Amino acid sequence: MHHHHPGHRFDPAKAARLLDRQWRLIEDPLELVRAMGIGTGMRVVDLGCGPGFFTRAILDAVGASGHVAAVEMQGEILDLFRRQIAPRPNLEVHRADLCATGLARGQWDVAFLAFTLHEVEVATALEEINAILADAGRLIVLEWGPGSLCPSRDGGEPAGPPADHRLAQEVLEHSLAEAGLVREADGQRLGGCHYWIRAVRAIR
Repeated sequence: MHHHHPGHRFDPAKAARLLDRQWRLIEDPLELVRAMGIGTGMRVVDLGCGPGFFTRAILDAVGASGHVAAVEMQGEILDLFRRQIAPRPNLEVHRADLCATGLARGQWDVAFLAFTLHEVEVATALEEINAILADAGRLIVLEWGPGSLCPSRDGGEPAGPPADHRLAQEVLEHSLAEAGLVREADGQRLGGCHYWIRAVRAIR
């Protein structure tokens, strides 16, 4: 069972929660994106950006010399994004499926997906990511680990999606290898409740 099949899309009615640092268990998104390898001057695509929780941190990390494309399929969530993040010259916002972004091919230093890859067909998404990344571009994925490793919310269910919506790290690693993306670094947060992987795209 190496292939992950998406079970759901995030409910737009709950999108405001996605801006809540406590709910996401992330106090400092800027520190986290830097730790995962996003820095000054990079061209970064935030795939499945939602209402912009990480987009703002990525904009801060890349600075004025960098460039960010935010991609989100759901219009209601993009409306919320636009209320959160003012237009700026180095930010482009696209309403598109992250498996068919319409973005320039071979132009991006980093494709960033936070808590999003488990919602789509992984192999198809990785094919699109390979197409948009520059030679030696990076994919950075942040996902939920097992619920058993996550704190519970209000004494009830563990934080994060239901168990059958989670994308296990070993399944993701297998998919990355199949797509020709070579793991370069990884890490865990909160005792494994979150994990992240940075993988590098092979030279064409």
